[in-house]
Amino acid sequence: MSMKSLNQLVARSIIDPAVVMAFRSGRIGDVLAELDFTPDLRQQLEGIESASWAEFAVLSYRYVKAAEKPVARIQLPSPLTGLIDDQAQANEEQVA
Repeated sequence: MSMKSLNQLVARSIIDPAVVMAFRSGRIGDVLAELDFTPDLRQQLEGIESASWAEFAVLSYRYVKAAEKPVARIQLPSPLTGLIDDQAQANEEQVA
């Protein structure tokens, strides 16, 4: 959800000059409060010191990426599960 919020922030900054003006005046926290960032992440983003909006966006991406939990990979069963009879498989193992 945080990456989606960051995307919304960057997209909004393109069409709404108030976002960049808030950044330049040190009030980016007001804009961040309107989005769905966690309180901890919002605090980290507010603490970023950067010379330009572009640098802020890049650093924010790094913070958000590090804060996101990796998505667990789906564990799929083997395609052979259920196709080979257990008894036939046991006999094959003994023959080998």
